[in-house]
Amino acid sequence: MKEKLYNHFLRIGPRRFVVSAVLSLVVLDIINGFYLKLSWVKNGLSDKMVMLVIDGMKLHPEDFDHSTMLEIGGLVDKSFDFFLFLIMTNNLFFYFFYLRKKLWAQGYVLFYTLTAAMFSGLMIFDGYGMGLGWMVFNLLTVPFYVYLYMGVKLLKNETTLVTGKKAR
Repeated sequence: MKEKLYNHFLRIGPRRFVVSAVLSLVVLDIINGFYLKLSWVKNGLSDKMVMLVIDGMKLHPEDFDHSTMLEIGGLVDKSFDFFLFLIMTNNLFFYFFYLRKKLWAQGYVLFYTLTAAMFSGLMIFDGYGMGLGWMVFNLLTVPFYVYLYMGVKLLKNETTLVTGKKAR
């Protein structure tokens, strides 16, 4: 089976596979980010985080007026948005270098596709109250992430530049 998959990926073409894999991963990252933000808002995690911080500081919510609580909630929301932005930026960095045939970036993409498949599989059963759309999305992405993982793994030699060791 491994040989059939390898021949399948060779028919696609190693370079075409890498480009389409990176484009697919970018689109999936955007959709996942959208759903994570939607989950953040829908489940009221911003308010829960604000209360957690206030409790951690040994203060009482009654000590703050409504506008201060809204401002703290807005800060927490923007922090979550920035966190999602950092994740996307990090992924784009590694995707760019995977396109440039760097072995270390390929290792990241390999690990990322494997863990994304596991995360999506987990989200099928525990969807954080996101409904049928999130469940179907994750149901479809599990085999797709596994497919990308197999392609990255099997085309390792064809999609990276492995330079010989320098003489010392």
